[in-house]
Amino acid sequence: MRIRIKFQFKEKLNVPVHHQELLHGMIYHCIGDDEFRDRLHNIGFPYEKRQFRMFCFSKLMGAHQFENGRIFFTSPVSFIFSSFHDRLVSELATTLLAKKELVIGQNRVTMAGIEVVDEKISSAMHIRMITPVTMYSTLIENNRKKTYYYSPTEEKFSELIANNACKKYEAIHGNPAPETNLELTPLDSRSLRPKTVLFKGTIIKGWMGDFRLTGHPELLRIVHQAGIGAKCSNGMGLFSVVRHLGE
Repeated sequence: MRIRIKFQFKEKLNVPVHHQELLHGMIYHCIGDDEFRDRLHNIGFPYEKRQFRMFCFSKLMGAHQFENGRIFFTSPVSFIFSSFHDRLVSELATTLLAKKELVIGQNRVTMAGIEVVDEKISSAMHIRMITPVTMYSTLIENNRKKTYYYSPTEEKFSELIANNACKKYEAIHGNPAPETNLELTPLDSRSLRPKTVLFKGTIIKGWMGDFRLTGHPELLRIVHQAGIGAKCSNGMGLFSVVRHLGE
């Protein structure tokens, strides 16, 4: 399920360019059920040694200006929250609507509304990244760990994207995915844009652009709602459907 959350405010809203951490904190803070929040944060949906949170979100969107590494928004602003877990969306929406005032960084805002984003998916789609898609491997080099981020033009990129989607499926359902076919390829590699995100002091490297996404409907539903690729709950891997291919 996917929703758009809208805020309003009187003064300029002043946040860092990399403000995903602020929204991430607000999301957890607005989960009303303490036990549910702690389980999501500490355990999530486990798969072997990994933990998936099954949600993703966008940055703030609205009229803005950049100044000295910060963004100054004019009211209103909105952001998209998407999750495979309907209860999580419900918890977040219910708490937000009940609050008279919220804080984003040092900014006080009030709710201006929440709307459901209804977007159909199909087995072959032209998609556009709203937040960067990332895929990486942890390598050992000279006895030290090194994170290697793949480019969408590398064959390994799409293979790891598919593996990640299958792991999410198994973490949710407790059994392997019925099929493993999922493919993410750039529609035009020349239009790809590298994008870095700073989250809790860690630099995450990803890519913006338009892609062709095909695969099994169940896997596509998961990556559409929970995010495609890695680091989705850190503000990566959210996409919108531009058009359905083959129609």
